[in-house]
Amino acid sequence: MLGLYGLVEYGNDHFLQEGAKFLVSVGYDVLRTFLPLAALLAILSGLGALAYVVGARALRGSRLATVGADVRGRFAAFPWWRQTGFILLFLALIWHSDRYLDAFEQPLGVLNLLYAAPGKASPSETGVAKLEAMLLAGESEKLDDTFKDLLYGLLGAGALAIAAWRVAAPWRSRIWLVAPFLAAATIYLITLPMDYGALLRPVRYPVVTFDAEVQPGAGPLFLFAHTGEGFVVWNSAARRVVFLPAGGVKRVEIRDVGMLFGSRREDAGGGAR
Repeated sequence: MLGLYGLVEYGNDHFLQEGAKFLVSVGYDVLRTFLPLAALLAILSGLGALAYVVGARALRGSRLATVGADVRGRFAAFPWWRQTGFILLFLALIWHSDRYLDAFEQPLGVLNLLYAAPGKASPSETGVAKLEAMLLAGESEKLDDTFKDLLYGLLGAGALAIAAWRVAAPWRSRIWLVAPFLAAATIYLITLPMDYGALLRPVRYPVVTFDAEVQPGAGPLFLFAHTGEGFVVWNSAARRVVFLPAGGVKRVEIRDVGMLFGSRREDAGGGAR
């Protein structure tokens, strides 16, 4: 995404920490959205159960109760509702895939942000270009909304897969019929963490100054990596990545920790100047 191919390598601990951040972020988004809905459904279910019990006792032995039992028996005797339900679920899967398949793929196309000129996303931009403009402009709220939409898309695909599995329960070809639902949910599940890395992963790095034989240039300098061989630094003003050999660096000072992109970049670089 940043364009640091081969210059920066991360160990297992880094990916473990990033994975934990992803799970925490997704967990909070899910809980914030679905806990109120779950509470509402629980209340409505309790009221519905109470109304059913009261109504069943009130209508016990009446003609209306007999008619109701007869309707339920006739409905259960004909499995047409399963075929109809499965067809509706499959149509919903087609609509869902048309809505989300490209949306899940687009964040994976964000490349080389370090060398792109920052700017606002215009209404005419779509797809990858719009996401890149939003990232460079630091539009965190829009990026968060984009990720939440993808998260809800994954949950929707999971719900369709579960519903299709239940509807097709009596059929011998159940696994083949439900395979498209499971494939869609699996693709989204695998892709979502990578989309998180492109959309929401905090791009905060140390802002540093160097006393070195070869200066990396003026402007805010962000330290990406430090190894025994040297330092990988991004000059945000010139939009270029510089490698400083360790032997030519006399002194390094961390002045701040700042965001790579967005309006806060200039504030983060104030200390370095």
